[in-house]
Amino acid sequence: MTTPQDPDRGPQQPHIPAPPPLSESELHGTPSAAGPALPVPKEVQISFWIWIAGAVLSVIGGLLAFAQRDAVADALRRAPQTADLSAEEFDALVSANIMITAVVGVVMAGLYVLFAFKARAGRNWARVVLAALTVLGLLSTLLVGAGVSGLLTSLISVVAVVLLYLPNSKAYFDSVKRAR
Repeated sequence: MTTPQDPDRGPQQPHIPAPPPLSESELHGTPSAAGPALPVPKEVQISFWIWIAGAVLSVIGGLLAFAQRDAVADALRRAPQTADLSAEEFDALVSANIMITAVVGVVMAGLYVLFAFKARAGRNWARVVLAALTVLGLLSTLLVGAGVSGLLTSLISVVAVVLLYLPNSKAYFDSVKRAR
């Protein structure tokens, strides 16, 4: 059964709510990606450059593994799991260990740089990821052990993360969130 329509008003339309008010960026014609309401604070800038330095140290640490082949071999000889390996198997294990160290160093460097740029742009998720990478790096350093460059990278990562969570940094990340 259909309802009769009022001939004076025409067919009845469902009620459609009014759209939300426009944001500042929409009112002024500036795209939301133009930037945050606040300038990038000094703490975030310093953190960014610390992450870049950490990336450089990570690559150096990965490449130093190639120069420390004898030290890696000595450390692996002391491991009880390597006692039954032939010379060829042991040499392959040393080479694999060095390659993994170098690849991890380069990958971590790339992640540091990527997320440092995102954090400097005000992406809150990037500072959370950087904090998580720092925790993983610290755990790796404590559990597995790392050379001087690994320890130094972990320590400066802590400083960089702390800078991203200071009050000025928090205000910046909040302003970017509001500007979107």
